[in-house]
Amino acid sequence: MIPVIILVRPEHAGNLGAVARAMKNMGLQELRLVAPTAQVDDLVAIKMAMTGRDVLEAAQIFPDLDSALENLDSVVATSRRLGKDRGNVKVLKEFAQECQALPKSHRVGILFGTEVTGLKNPEIARAQQIITIPSAPDLPSLNLAQAVLLVAYECFVAQGLPVPTGKRRGPEKTAKVEDYEGMVADLKSLLSESGFLDKKNPDHLMQLLRNMFNRAQLTDKEVRILRGICRQVRWWKEQA
Repeated sequence: MIPVIILVRPEHAGNLGAVARAMKNMGLQELRLVAPTAQVDDLVAIKMAMTGRDVLEAAQIFPDLDSALENLDSVVATSRRLGKDRGNVKVLKEFAQECQALPKSHRVGILFGTEVTGLKNPEIARAQQIITIPSAPDLPSLNLAQAVLLVAYECFVAQGLPVPTGKRRGPEKTAKVEDYEGMVADLKSLLSESGFLDKKNPDHLMQLLRNMFNRAQLTDKEVRILRGICRQVRWWKEQA
């Protein structure tokens, strides 16, 4: 799937730049602008784009939505207003999951409306489905660049996250039982000598410590560190 971000009548130059950067972060390249009020060469847009400046400078500008929808295989619209006449609505996560089944060459245009009013009904009608981004009811409307980033991220994940290059550390070995028990014994002995444990019921606190260590699933290295601390404290005590 090849997502094409289409901004309809964007008004703020800062959002143009922020959208370009969000797209670059998520590996998206194609940005189309429909009758924009904001300009891509605005200094604010350039400043906000930062490393996504190439996406901003390559943005295609169209006079109307019809021309901006050329060469696309499908179109989806974003909206937070879900009236009874708006069918085929999916939350963003559902849309992203469906994208996994699309061919790699499938070009899907994703429409975003102007910052204040969003998409108009005739514009939404051009889309085969509507996606909405769940948000808190007290403030359901998202900033344009934020909305693009969320959609771009889900598209990025749907296409498969890239495997980081370079050497990766494998999982560390958990401590052997005998080493783990040796650490517990060292710690119990040290805490007893220091008077920290209750002489009448020393096992109560030790069980709490065991529970903590068990949740942490200590590695071989971590057990060696803790045993080393016990040895060092005991050596310090003897020197004193």
